[in-house]
Amino acid sequence: MDDSTQLWGGAGLILVGALILFAPLLLELAYTTILLSVAVLVLAGGALLIGLSQRGRAV
Repeated sequence: MDDSTQLWGGAGLILVGALILFAPLLLELAYTTILLSVAVLVLAGGALLIGLSQRGRAV
């Protein structure tokens, strides 16, 4: 993957993870361990992709 794909793919995964994380609040569903686990894994994957891209690094 090139840097742009990693950066925007990671940003997209973070957005999807945030939607999964807060969906039970918006839809008045009960939180389940599975939803929380999936959200955390998707957020971690997005952060990893952004960290691997050259454009996403602070240094």
